[in-house]
Order: sequence, then structure tokens, then C-alpha cells
Amino acid sequence: ASVLASYAALLRTAPPLTAALARAVPAVRARLLRDPRYLFKVAAEVAIDSGCATVAEVRKRGPEFWDEFEFYLSDLVVGCVLDVVLVTLMAPTAALGRPSARPSGFLSTRAPRLASALARVPSAVLEASPPGGPRYTPAARAACLGVKFGEYSLAGMACGAAGQALANGLMGLKRSLAASAAASAGAPPPHPGLTPPPVGLTALTWGAFMGLSSNVRYQIVYGLERGVDASLARSFPPAAYAATLAFRFVNNVIGGENFIDMARWMGIQ
Repeated sequence: ASVLASYAALLRTAPPLTAALARAVPAVRARLLRDPRYLFKVAAEVAIDSGCATVAEVRKRGPEFWDEFEFYLSDLVVGCVLDVVLVTLMAPTAALGRPSARPSGFLSTRAPRLASALARVPSAVLEASPPGGPRYTPAARAACLGVKFGEYSLAGMACGAAGQALANGLMGLKRSLAASAAASAGAPPPHPGLTPPPVGLTALTWGAFMGLSSNVRYQIVYGLERGVDASLARSFPPAAYAATLAFRFVNNVIGGENFIDMARWMGIQ
């Protein structure tokens, strides 16, 4: 009943686009019911990460920024996709209606014990136990780090591979255009420049970065936001929005520079 009341209040008070997404997309609705600022966090994450990543890339790459622009564009596209994934996978969920007595899905059919164990793991280490539901145990909270490592690593590897393929394609196109321009002018072919890194190594780097660095940093951000929600934001609601912007700004500055250092250490940039 409380979830249904929250859903009715959400449709009544939310902006038209948010209400439309809540009606049409179950994954968005489930997260908005537990956290009305879910979409704000997604938007803030994408905006802050894009800006911080650009500043960090320009500062780290220095005079080589334009020569390495393909890497920057690849990192930016992959980063924006992963921002949505990061926030979404760690956002708590609530469902309308009574939960089924028997969980459904591929994993529940193939490995029911594993599915049952995962159902008791929170979305974030410091997530509050759901109202009226079982309490999250310390073991379940510890297991959350391992679960998120797996989820974030898989997402990082998939997006990293796609992003590097995009960067390599852009690099090949730029070289082809430069060679054609040189040939038309009767000049020698330009220096080939940087060697594109292997897609597989890039995917592994993104997977390790997401599973280790991003996992820990976003768990901390989630806990800090929950602390503000439970204290200052109770008497001054705008504090929750300000805290989200501040925490995620600092987190993205650290993460952006950390990834560039890690990528260079792994030899992909």
C-alpha cells in the first residue's frame, strides 16, 4: 500500500517527463519509488563527468590533446554510458504489487540457490533495508562489493571494447584523410603517429577500473548521500541536491585523473 501511495504521489507531483518515464519504463519506476532523485543523480553524473573528464584530459594530455583526440572522444562516450550504468546498478529499487513467492528469470531457473542469495544482497553496501522487508545482514552487505565488482567489470569491459573500436575507427579515418590530402598535394605521406591499442586490453582496463576504483568510490558517494538525506536534508531538502552535486563532482575529478593514469600504466594510451 505504501509503495502504491508513493507511485500515485510520484505521478501527481513529478515533472511531466519524469512521470512519463515512470509509467513507461519499469526499471526507472522501480528506482524512483525508492529514490525520487534518481534521475537527478543520473543527469548530474553525466554532466559533471563530461565536464570533469574534459578538463582532466586536457590537463593530463597537454600539447598532445588534439593528436590524441580519438582517445578523449572514446573515453567521453564510454564514460557517459557508464555513468548511467553506475548510478542505475547502485540505485535501490521498489516494485508495485506483491512479490511472487517463486522468483522468476533465467538465473532462478538454472541456479535457484544463487538467485535466492543474490536477492538478499542490497544494491549498495550502505543501502537502508526496505520498509517491511528483511534486514540486510553484514554478510550480505559485504557480498554487495563482490556483486558490484562483477556487474561493473562486465559493463566496463563491454563499453570499453565498443569505445576503443570507435576510437580506432576514427583514428583510421583521420589517417586516411591525411594521406589523401598529402597525395593530392604531392607531399610525402604523414607520419602514422600513435599505434591503436588492442581492443581486448582496453576492455580489460575498463573492467578492472570499474570493478575496483569505481565500485569503491561510488559506494562511498552513496553512503555520504544517504547520510545527508538522514540528517541535514530532513530540515532543509535542497541540501540533498547540493550534496549530490558536491560529492559527485569530487568523485569525478578523482576518477577521471585516476583512469588516465591507469590507462597509461596499462599501455593503452
